[in-house]
Amino acid sequence: MQTCFMKRDEEESLLILVNEKVIPIYAKGYFTIARNGKGLFISSFYYYDKEGYYASLDKEKIKEEKEKLKENMQYYLNQETLRINRRRVDEKVRKVEINLLSVNYPMIDFYITFKARLKLGYNLYEDIYENEITEYPFEAIYVFPGKILSAKIRGKVSIKDNIAIVKVKKGMKTGKREIFAFRVI
Repeated sequence: MQTCFMKRDEEESLLILVNEKVIPIYAKGYFTIARNGKGLFISSFYYYDKEGYYASLDKEKIKEEKEKLKENMQYYLNQETLRINRRRVDEKVRKVEINLLSVNYPMIDFYITFKARLKLGYNLYEDIYENEITEYPFEAIYVFPGKILSAKIRGKVSIKDNIAIVKVKKGMKTGKREIFAFRVI
């Protein structure tokens, strides 16, 4: 799971304009995969927006910003490799929402889907991406369609049956490879 955005092309995204003014402060991700292999990942990023950049956008500018955020997130998803049972799975950003908790605290939600081939018995989830140092704390909740047998992921991990909760502190090194083994019965 990517935890932060970096500029891809200075002329392509408003993220560059707000990068120094809008500061990421927290992220939370919800990952679920059903027995039929359909997956949904909802990733929410919380920001401190000192100058109220997002609150100042009109309807048309919000639409443009959402499209640019969608393209940017898709770019980063394409840089990582998600495999389930050793088969590459293509993730697709379906929707982006920008909400304001207050004038200075925007929240951006990404809705990402994929389809995988699961089998009865042992299944393996692998997400491979670049190492990074987290700029802010984040939490990820993974819900699999069967009991989690093992996990290899950086952060504080707690597992109960088919649910894993991962908490990562600011400044922690993450990435390279996340692995979950789970059994579908």
